[in-house]
Amino acid sequence: MTTFDASEPLEGGWALEGADGDGNAIRLVFGETELAQAYLGLTVGRHPALCDRVIGDTGVSRRHFRFCIVEGALHLEDLNSLNGTLLDGREIPRFQPVPVSPGQSVTLGRAALVVSRLTDG
Repeated sequence: MTTFDASEPLEGGWALEGADGDGNAIRLVFGETELAQAYLGLTVGRHPALCDRVIGDTGVSRRHFRFCIVEGALHLEDLNSLNGTLLDGREIPRFQPVPVSPGQSVTLGRAALVVSRLTDG
């Protein structure tokens, strides 16, 4: 019989952690398998029917950005959001995926998040 610790991730992946403009904690997790199987990537935004991950902050667009894998590396792509997407304080160009690394900060609307790597469990 195989047992596992439910507090450990079952696979590697990525997390975005931080807070929205009201100080509410945000933690979005993106598993390696889920990212690899998502043709265009996984979408983050305010609208639950249009996005894979939802942030309820009013400064976040309905479809704000997408996480995707390009040539084996994690990338972030702004989806023409109203307030833009900042990576380490610099606005990223719309519809142009840019590489993202652990420790970088992502700002969308009033939400400030930090990228981290989940380890294989």
